[in-house]
Amino acid sequence: MSKNLPIIAAIPNYNMAESLSRLLTQLVGEGYDAIYVLDDASTDDSRAVVTAFGPNVHWIGGDANLGAGGNRNRILAAHPDDCIIHFLDADVRLETTAPAAKARALMAEPNLAFVGGLVFSEDGKQSIWSYGPNSVTLYSLLTAAIQQLFATVQAPKPYWRNWIRRVTKSARSEWPDVATPPERRSTYWVLEGNLLVKRSVLEKLGGFDADIHEYDIIPPARKAQELGLVTVFDPTIAVTHLAVDVRHYNRAIALYKELYQLIKRYGGWKAWVLPDGRFKPKHTS
Repeated sequence: MSKNLPIIAAIPNYNMAESLSRLLTQLVGEGYDAIYVLDDASTDDSRAVVTAFGPNVHWIGGDANLGAGGNRNRILAAHPDDCIIHFLDADVRLETTAPAAKARALMAEPNLAFVGGLVFSEDGKQSIWSYGPNSVTLYSLLTAAIQQLFATVQAPKPYWRNWIRRVTKSARSEWPDVATPPERRSTYWVLEGNLLVKRSVLEKLGGFDADIHEYDIIPPARKAQELGLVTVFDPTIAVTHLAVDVRHYNRAIALYKELYQLIKRYGGWKAWVLPDGRFKPKHTS
């Protein structure tokens, strides 16, 4: 039963000592049974930051930089017993109180894979990447671009604003509508930066794919759907993503490279250009 499971916070970290310190200050005393910092071979003073917070905050690291997915998987060995894991990126700011208690309530529903919390951008708007559709197609990314355009560009007259809303309604239906208050809903994937999952479920899904460094929620989300598990977006627990850049690389290029890998893995280029393309493996057993 979820109500009897411990609740732990797991924070993937890479050279974010300053952001990490602010987040840990918020989390300590919020009722987590333990807090784990999953460090991806940082070279800054992140470890000293963790040590200063006492015995309930654990440093889990290694000499190898594993990337986002592989680093998150460190929690499986660090906490071998079943629990509710609350993954929080190191560069987020908590925007809700009693997150551990709320996490326990959210995970009480049976047949869950992931529950994704609300993520705000620095401008205070709901991130359009808080959740998304079951597709890796040109159409799905274009609809995301339309959604982002709609969220950030104000048309000069009400007529044009209403027209944009009408023509993009179906395109926006599987993405967050930042113009309306966020509501709980079933979805295909949710953002990893504010994510709930039971350890036993994550292990059943095979963890995160260590070969995927961006979009790393996609492989386990697809596996969850195949197993009949449900993924839910719920705004009860909210964070603001501060988007601290510590890797100093062109993330747009990195995203395109990872997208290329996903296209090859799930359906190929034909599925990529079809509007109704879904995450379908090329070969099924």
